[in-house]
Amino acid sequence: MSAASPIQASPNERRGLRRAFRNLGVLLGGRALNAPLSLLHASLAIHLLGGYGFGLVVMLYAFARTIGDLVDFQSWQTLLQYGFHPLGDRDLPRFHRVLRFSLILDLIGGIAGCVIAVIASLTMGQILGWPPVLHPIGTFYSLTPLFMAAATPTGVLRILNRFDLLALQGSTATLVRLLGTLALPVIGPSFEHLALVWMLAEILSFTLLFGLAWHELHKRELMAGFWTGMADIIPDLMKGRIAVDFPGIWRFAFITNANATLSLVFSHVTTLIVGSVLGPVSAGYYRIASQIAAGIAKPGTMMQQTLYPEMASLWREGATERMYRLAWQSSLAAGGIGCLLMAFALLLGRLLLGLVIGTQDQAAVSIMLWMLGAEIVAICGLPLEPLLMTFRRAGAVVIARCVDVVFFLPILMILIHFYGLEGVGPANVGGAIVLVLMQLAMALHARRTLTPNTASPSASNPGPA
Repeated sequence: MSAASPIQASPNERRGLRRAFRNLGVLLGGRALNAPLSLLHASLAIHLLGGYGFGLVVMLYAFARTIGDLVDFQSWQTLLQYGFHPLGDRDLPRFHRVLRFSLILDLIGGIAGCVIAVIASLTMGQILGWPPVLHPIGTFYSLTPLFMAAATPTGVLRILNRFDLLALQGSTATLVRLLGTLALPVIGPSFEHLALVWMLAEILSFTLLFGLAWHELHKRELMAGFWTGMADIIPDLMKGRIAVDFPGIWRFAFITNANATLSLVFSHVTTLIVGSVLGPVSAGYYRIASQIAAGIAKPGTMMQQTLYPEMASLWREGATERMYRLAWQSSLAAGGIGCLLMAFALLLGRLLLGLVIGTQDQAAVSIMLWMLGAEIVAICGLPLEPLLMTFRRAGAVVIARCVDVVFFLPILMILIHFYGLEGVGPANVGGAIVLVLMQLAMALHARRTLTPNTASPSASNPGPA
């Protein structure tokens, strides 16, 4: 296959970029409903329970999500990397083996998450900064990670290009939380009841996601023979057949898990640190401020989800030059979106924060703007991680994350010590800059070292380098 001209994009390349933006539009359509509903239920919860009560639930959720993501293998990436080619060739037996492997990873992650969460809730409450009132419900809430292990159906819908269904499912948890919050005056406005509502939201979202994915597979007649061959997963795992037929699949699964674990530091782990050092009220304020910032920046950050399938398709064709151009074009487009979003936040961010939490506290406003700045930095580098993953350079992604975490955590603790909640924002911006620069260096190195053989992957040996 001849490379497209470096000056004029090929029709396939333009079509890929248009498809990525179309899928982005579909996801944003769901977020257009999800974001205001999320802020509405948070605002209602704060007014019903106060900042302290809401902060307790935020600490519980951050704890469960951290444990769940800690053991999550990000199996949707494994399904996309190893299942895309056999699915395109209608090689169902091979596709089913990857699908079963992905499901086993989810099951292992979900069970391990529950066990770790229960043990941690019983033994580490003081370290987590939990007040005594949080312990009973905290242990029960530790079952939630089982329903957070749903990467496989997410991968199924992405690989089948059903981003519309992902957008539909993405609003389920928020809608349940809102309805549950509205019911609090009837059932009793307590943080325990709100925590149970959030747990129910995870269960229903999990159930719907699996239902949508399996329905889509059946509709496309992609499930024939799946269940009858289910016993094959035992020799695949016990005798190492999966590793032989899909070279590097275990390494890729563990590396993507490590990458997801390291990325936790900038989300839920930060919430845990803020809660344990500064208390539930600050944890709640941080959650709201970062949620508003993430919501404002969502048009840019969600583009990354649509780039993975497009880059996987170009990689399968051996069209690496078109991948570089797609990355460059999407980065420019996302950067432009980011600038517009920052202008929006400067104009309306303070008002929006006041409407949600009932105050325009300077610390909360400051951290919201800083967090948005970190999101925009990440937006500019959003094509880099999909590019490295597609190049089978998952190890480089993890190295970049490790360097970033080593930089971020000490800075975060120092700034919190001297500036309290206002110190969290600058630490996040610094961490985002370090991560993007590291990923850029890794991507440039991967491009220089990419050989003709690795630029044209075969179906028989799709393992990561």
